[in-house]
Amino acid sequence: MRHLIVSADDFGFHKGINEGIAKAFREGAVGSINLMPTGEAFEDAVRLIKELGVREIGAHLCLTDTAPSLEPGRIPTLVANGNRFYKGHNIFFVNFLLKRIDHFQIYLELKNQLELLRKVGIRITSLSSHEHIHMIPDILDIFVRLAKEYDIPAVRCLRMESYPASFGIRRLFRKAVVSFFEKRMSDILKRYGIAATDHMAGFLDAGNIREDNLLVILDNLGEGTTELVTHPGFLSPEIVDRQKFYINCEAELAALVSRRVKKLIKDKDINLITYGDFLKTKGL
Repeated sequence: MRHLIVSADDFGFHKGINEGIAKAFREGAVGSINLMPTGEAFEDAVRLIKELGVREIGAHLCLTDTAPSLEPGRIPTLVANGNRFYKGHNIFFVNFLLKRIDHFQIYLELKNQLELLRKVGIRITSLSSHEHIHMIPDILDIFVRLAKEYDIPAVRCLRMESYPASFGIRRLFRKAVVSFFEKRMSDILKRYGIAATDHMAGFLDAGNIREDNLLVILDNLGEGTTELVTHPGFLSPEIVDRQKFYINCEAELAALVSRRVKKLIKDKDINLITYGDFLKTKGL
């Protein structure tokens, strides 16, 4: 049996992203919404979650691109000019590898983000991170610690994707990233009894999922449970000017509500589920 969790990341980032995810949840395949507590439109996201009747959320924690949840003076190694997080994961990784970032400050900031999410009053069923920062083993250790503290049973784990796709330098680089981190992530999560899906899709095509490649992904799903990571949204000036990653978010939204995509899901007998459904199969 093939089970599919279609996750939408960055809910709360910007209002246009919120509106796109809400549409994909109402009319499309999205069943798991990952809420970003440091996003500029967090309050709008909380309003929409209640309006949509969402029964569970994923905690999408952030260490790049946004302002922190704590006062910058409490976490000086995590912020750059303008008292915001480092812009982009590359700059963050360099500073982390150079040991310029304090691990305890990461813990304090992420713990505070989880406190903000807990106040929403909806069960948190999984942890993930903006730009997959938690793939780094030392940061994943902090995620595991917080998952235990907050009784969150699942953490997103990178998995190698095997569906046919066009050649590209970016794709090759992302494959190398997954190859390097996959086993380390899986081993850490298993060691501490944290649940993770059998497969993951959407990382290799992150920011560029369209109807054609989404159909290929769905047509090649493996047995078991797959998490498909998506980033739908509506373009707005602040997104175009500041977040080039989202330039194709409307095409991604169109794919998620596509009739062809819905038909293939039905024809292939793919069972759309939530993280909560997945956890029930694990007895969690």
